Amino acid sequence: MRKKDGCGMNKTNREIGIRIREEASSLAERVYAHQVDHMPELKEQTAKEFAEKSIRDTKYNLLYLADAIMVTSPDLFCNYLKWLLKLMEGIGIPEKYIVENFVSIKAVLHERFKNEESLVIEEFINQGLDNVQDCYGDESEDYNPLSTEKDAYINALLQGDRKKAGVIVQDLVKRKIPLEDIYLSIFQQSQYEIGDLWQQNKITVAKEHYCTAATQLIMGQLYPMIFETPKRDLTFVATCVGQELHELGIRMVSDFLELSGWNTYYLGANLPTAEVIQTIIEEKPQVVGISATITYHISEVQRLIEEIRKTPGCEEVKIMAGGYPFLVDRSLWKTLGADGFARNAEEAVTVAESLIITSEIQE
Repeated sequence: MRKKDGCGMNKTNREIGIRIREEASSLAERVYAHQVDHMPELKEQTAKEFAEKSIRDTKYNLLYLADAIMVTSPDLFCNYLKWLLKLMEGIGIPEKYIVENFVSIKAVLHERFKNEESLVIEEFINQGLDNVQDCYGDESEDYNPLSTEKDAYINALLQGDRKKAGVIVQDLVKRKIPLEDIYLSIFQQSQYEIGDLWQQNKITVAKEHYCTAATQLIMGQLYPMIFETPKRDLTFVATCVGQELHELGIRMVSDFLELSGWNTYYLGANLPTAEVIQTIIEEKPQVVGISATITYHISEVQRLIEEIRKTPGCEEVKIMAGGYPFLVDRSLWKTLGADGFARNAEEAVTVAESLIITSEIQE
């Protein structure tokens, strides 16, 4: 199960992951039936909605497992399990139900796959369950010089007072606080903390979405200052893959590069691959940024990178990857065939500049 060194995927693992993704819906139904047979208390849950929700959640588990296997990354799967258990604890679901769900997944996939493939799957699941407490977790929070303002900003959003949140940011601008500091200390940190509140079941998903939308709007109010910075002959195209809707991170990357003199084309989320490719051909960027926040979207990152690599007119562009899965597995960008990876918007500027220098040296 060890990951291959350098760029590339383990062929067998990739095929296993693809098959699990393709059959996820039918497999989820079989897994749920197996779990009900082995947990008598579940048989008492006769409501149709309970079964539908359980099958849906099982499908998510399969998709996360599939993509972790596909790129031979036990860390990705272990981290997902840790996140899932924390989420379930927040809504009062005992850990044993999650463990039994993966026991049923192992049983069903053992029947579906050949022995050698089944062993790979079982090793992933067993390693994840055995090491979940020791796997990668949240990084310790760095010192935040704007922590007081950040707390006030979060409180305003949670109270539904978008105007007050905007005033807090505008006051920072009047104090001549650099926009980069506002982005990192206010916008980024607030998103992390609000996400944690949702995971702990302390706020609803609707509230979390409201806070994100409000932050996007407030960021937009800063654009006149961002776009007035002098520009160089450098272009950056940014996108989120497929159905990825958590686009705030890659938007911040675009804004940081714009502040550094790049001409940026922020394509947002849910744009078809063909449209992304066409934009690259037309705008001829030096660097393309691709973001994924959810682990089971990394297969779409891989497909987009492959399409870029094989399309005439895109041969020279450098690809920078980012998002939560790439923080969990720091070699994932190499596995998927990208040219670089950035942990945050600030680092993205440095990485993009270095990719340009590397390209010039190679020429």
